Amino acid sequence: MESFLRRNARGLSFWSRISISVFLAALFVACGDDGASSYDYITSDNPQSSSLVEKSSSSKGSGKKSSSSTTSDKKNSSSSSKIKTLDTSSSQSGDDDLLNVIYAVWESDFSGFVALDEFAKAAKVSIVELDSADDYDETKNVFSSEIGKNGAYEIKKINLVQPYARFTADGKINSVIDGKSAAVTLSTLGDATSGEIFNLNLLTTLESERALQRLAGKNKLSFEAAKSEASESVWNMFHLESIDFDKTETIHVSDISESGAALLAATVLLQAGANGDFAKFFKSVTADVAKNGQWNDSSARIAIADWALSNDLDDGYASIRKTLEKRMTKVADFEKYLKRFYLKELEFPDCAAETAGNVFFVKNKASKFYAAKYDDVSKSKDRFVCNEQKGWTAIPDSLKDFMGQSPTAKDGEVRLGAFSGEFLVYDGSKKTWRKATAVEKDRYFVKTSNIKEFVDIQDVYENIKDDERVIFVLRHAERGDDTSKGGTLTDNGKKQSEEVGARLKKFTEDFVLGASEFLRAHQTVESMAKGRGQSYDKRDTIPQLNDDWYNKDNDAVEKAKNECGGGWEVTSKYAYTGAYSTGANAAYYDLSERSVELIEDVLLKKYTKEKFVLLSSHDKLMVPLVAYCSNLQINLKKYDGGNWINYLAGVAIIVDKDGNRRYIAVRGLKSGFMN
Repeated sequence: MESFLRRNARGLSFWSRISISVFLAALFVACGDDGASSYDYITSDNPQSSSLVEKSSSSKGSGKKSSSSTTSDKKNSSSSSKIKTLDTSSSQSGDDDLLNVIYAVWESDFSGFVALDEFAKAAKVSIVELDSADDYDETKNVFSSEIGKNGAYEIKKINLVQPYARFTADGKINSVIDGKSAAVTLSTLGDATSGEIFNLNLLTTLESERALQRLAGKNKLSFEAAKSEASESVWNMFHLESIDFDKTETIHVSDISESGAALLAATVLLQAGANGDFAKFFKSVTADVAKNGQWNDSSARIAIADWALSNDLDDGYASIRKTLEKRMTKVADFEKYLKRFYLKELEFPDCAAETAGNVFFVKNKASKFYAAKYDDVSKSKDRFVCNEQKGWTAIPDSLKDFMGQSPTAKDGEVRLGAFSGEFLVYDGSKKTWRKATAVEKDRYFVKTSNIKEFVDIQDVYENIKDDERVIFVLRHAERGDDTSKGGTLTDNGKKQSEEVGARLKKFTEDFVLGASEFLRAHQTVESMAKGRGQSYDKRDTIPQLNDDWYNKDNDAVEKAKNECGGGWEVTSKYAYTGAYSTGANAAYYDLSERSVELIEDVLLKKYTKEKFVLLSSHDKLMVPLVAYCSNLQINLKKYDGGNWINYLAGVAIIVDKDGNRRYIAVRGLKSGFMN
């Protein structure tokens, strides 16, 4: 009978439920063996919190019936809740037993604050009793209180048959991230025996929804255990330990305390993840956590961590603090908890004395700060170093290149600084990196170009990228016997040039033409333009493309030529061995310095934005230039029985949007070498 009545008591009015309790007590008395027996009826899953106490006694032989019942107000150390006595008596004439029923009801005062101070002024807090006998479902015992302008509410002398209640409030909350207003429902769970302050905030809402799941079903927990487990889960969402902070329902975001700072940080983090629609986002997070106590949306967590890291890098959260201080005047030190969240979420290692100086970059591919390796700047240029006093700090731009370079570099090794875009040279004696000279910088381009053979000019031309431009420097086509400046191409030379030009038609953009002071060089680019059907025939004359560009002392060159057996031999020996380029009477300039001067100070300075440039020069310039650009890998060692450069062969200087260069040895004919 008791079980049946208790199961069906849900939904009845408050006073109807009291009547049922009285009836149950009467049944126990009627079934007793002795009118002097006493019975205790427990109506709650917490016998120390909620009980119906029934005592009866009789004095036989006196002709009088007397009853005695006592109870005292009971107050929890942290609550103003009192057990209120309802005394129901019935008597009959004669010696019939007197039945006294005393029913315990909690009379409680509740107060607290709702969310941030901007919570809607007209909102109300609703308090509904929960039935512990029926998976803590809501009863019809409901109370409400209006919320003051600062988010405060208070309601006094609430009568609860059971001490458990759910507090809810519907209203709007303004984001500190974007200032947008969002409609949300906040909630918390309360036990009248354990407290009288019940704040409502984002964390209490997450906690209450998870706790309600643990209060129902086969493996349900007690109210206290469910609340404790849910609280731990919610704090863990933000990489915080619940043991370090007060109960969520006793904290307010304006509290100048560690608990207040942690709550404020969690509130800011949640709002940061909303992406403009906080109501929708918070609803999804609440549902996610309620299922199993885990925040399973990894993409949302990483996005929030990225936001927290970005703001820390920008201004150390100064703008967020300024916004909060306008709303709440005093603000706790919440920043450290924002930082703790992104450090844990993005898997920063521990920073301590033994790891001081260690460098870190984010390895989570979902993060906008991801880098596959230290010098991978395709997604992010942010890098971090462990500072024993300050923890993980951003590496200044001026130091990123140096801190990330491998200490195993060789002396004189040139590398491109991924962050600064500067070229660096390793000084082995000092074990430091310094800015590269123009020649050292170009050595990097030479090595990374890794030229090993001549490539057909058409293939190179047709594979120029949209963000690249190219300067072709070629030896002229087949010439006649006259080697003076007035010497001309042979008919075959003109034909060669036209045929090569005819293969360079993929792009409609005309070539800009240029040549040395020699007629045959002009005839070469003129015929190539004719072959591709190009109407534009204005040609630049560039004296630096003459065949004596590398000559430092013409008399010394003539002397060296006689020693080596000819112009081809001495030119190639100089290019591949450095012969005749040192000392006071040097015949030639330093190969690297003179080549870089031609490329940077002459050609690239003259042609700064032209997409396609076609220039013609001579073998005594082209052999040293090809030798330099190929890092001596293409064999034009005529002095040692090697090859000589063919007509219409040379170098393609390709420049990208950042000014970085790559070199390719090109040929217009079938071979880059003469027969």
